[in-house]
Amino acid sequence: MWYRLPLPQLDIPMHDNLSERAAELAHLVDLIRTSLSLADSAIPLLNEQLQSLAEMGIDNLEFEGPRIYSRTAGWSPAFDDEQIIFAAALTMPDGLGCTVWSADDYATRYGDSHHEPPVLRDRFVVYDKLPPIVRAMIPGVAPKLIAELLSCFHVLAR
Repeated sequence: MWYRLPLPQLDIPMHDNLSERAAELAHLVDLIRTSLSLADSAIPLLNEQLQSLAEMGIDNLEFEGPRIYSRTAGWSPAFDDEQIIFAAALTMPDGLGCTVWSADDYATRYGDSHHEPPVLRDRFVVYDKLPPIVRAMIPGVAPKLIAELLSCFHVLAR
């Protein structure tokens, strides 16, 4: 048996509310496009510099940043749960990109488990292969990942 819950009575005409929501969505689209444009112009240049470092022998470092996006897995046979999580990452020699996790694996990695950390490279997806929304999120965390890399070589900066 189905029950229908009453909708809350609002004093705002539906047209005004929908117009506001359309404006909010348009603003979000503009923000994502702007961030994606910034990312697509800056991240490949950063990855070129990281590749130059890798050619000098700095080719075995891995840094994982925060979770930056998650979505439902949909019909993907590669994941057996309902969520896919993208965490920003920097791996050498691949550069900036993301690690991709199922929600269960991510919870195990950052939960109370005492397992050895996984090799991030096995879950790494290079920047160019990421969905646009994920690429748009990377500029917000890339400076911290690069700072972590640079801190490994602070002696050279003196």
